[in-house]
Amino acid sequence: MSDTEMLSYLGAVAGVVGAVAGIAGSIMGYFSIRRTGEIKSLELRLELVKAAADVFQKIDSVGDLLIQAKKSRDAVAAATGMYHSGAREAWQRQHEADHGSLESINESFDELNVDFSEFSMRELEKAISEMYALRTFLDRIAQRNAQSIAEDDLKRESIRNQIAGRSA
Repeated sequence: MSDTEMLSYLGAVAGVVGAVAGIAGSIMGYFSIRRTGEIKSLELRLELVKAAADVFQKIDSVGDLLIQAKKSRDAVAAATGMYHSGAREAWQRQHEADHGSLESINESFDELNVDFSEFSMRELEKAISEMYALRTFLDRIAQRNAQSIAEDDLKRESIRNQIAGRSA
């Protein structure tokens, strides 16, 4: 066998090996992309479950905070003689709106108790963003009512100081 024949056989073998390697690489790439998609989908489902658990806990804590804020505002308003004032009534309307929002969220949150395994990645991303928006909304309600309680605490301290000043 001459060198040129040997070189042509070697080139043919190398071409076949390269073709087989290319086909094997594309098949492995396809499976890798599918696997990566499955892993990403799993990560999104886990993130959604964590976000939903966080929102569920936040709903409970905001509900308790609303009750505490109402008791606090009513007590301070009664102590200052402002129970039937316009400011308290405005606060009461806001409190009722917050309570209504919380009930609405609680009802809609019960409807979200579904199996996320059949969701597409876009649906999972949308659901996660909705959970974060819901958590942000609940944070605003909590902050508003915590601030109300803090204001009431300052008024209580002022009332105590006035009473202490009278008795001294």
